[in-house]
Amino acid sequence: MFKGIPVGSKLCAKHEQKKEDARMKRSLQNMKPGIDMTEPKTCSLQHLRNNLKREQLLEDRYMEIDRENRILLQKMSDVMRKPAFEIRAHVKGPVSMTKDARKSDLIRITQENQALLRRIQTTGPVYNRLQWEESYKRSELYMRNACEYPVVLRQQSAPSLGQSRRIPGGTMEKEKDKLDELLEAEERKEEADANEEEEDLSSVLKEGRKIGDSYYLVEMSTDGRTLTISAYDGDTQQTLELLINEKNHRKLHRECDGDYSQLATRLAVEGDRLLLKPLVQAAEP
Repeated sequence: MFKGIPVGSKLCAKHEQKKEDARMKRSLQNMKPGIDMTEPKTCSLQHLRNNLKREQLLEDRYMEIDRENRILLQKMSDVMRKPAFEIRAHVKGPVSMTKDARKSDLIRITQENQALLRRIQTTGPVYNRLQWEESYKRSELYMRNACEYPVVLRQQSAPSLGQSRRIPGGTMEKEKDKLDELLEAEERKEEADANEEEEDLSSVLKEGRKIGDSYYLVEMSTDGRTLTISAYDGDTQQTLELLINEKNHRKLHRECDGDYSQLATRLAVEGDRLLLKPLVQAAEP
């Protein structure tokens, strides 16, 4: 239990306490510090407030920029005042002491370059390209005769005019004419080969067979490479064809041991397409 200090009059005690508080505040306000917190006297010195060295350097830099600008303006004014073309009077006497020597050297170098160019243009080729092509065709013929099965080789495309080597002078036009002749000869040869392949088609099977619910006239023909199978429906007068490439033709030939009638039993028709069932599916029925 807190007990205050006993007083005779509470009002007087409260008045005295206010007077003491006011006196304390005045004492705190008028109290002097133990450390001097005033501004140092050196802060009022002028040479510490202004950096004179930096100002001098900036002034020197501005003077240098002004001097360069004046020089540039002077050069621009000189260029604008001078005419675009200056006609000089004829200077008598040799301009340079080595003029004749340099002129003779230039003439000699030009003549040597012309002679070198003439030799390059007139030099014939060392290798005969046509002889190489004939040798390649002969080797290809020997290989076809020695192989048991037909050989399929990639046809070498003739070089385009953009890929042909650059030849100076009129030799380039002769090479272009020769290249055009070779291209025409190759096109004629390809057309003749295509006609011969069409004529060389030999029939290996021709019989009537029931495929699905209809009867078809099945005919198989080959040129030694690809196999062409056609099925003709007499009721609808519709012919279905199936072309088998050389790789699959060889595989099927081994599976049926050369009997194309066995191959005909594996034919099937789905819609308007003539299909060949695999060997496993054809053996299940």
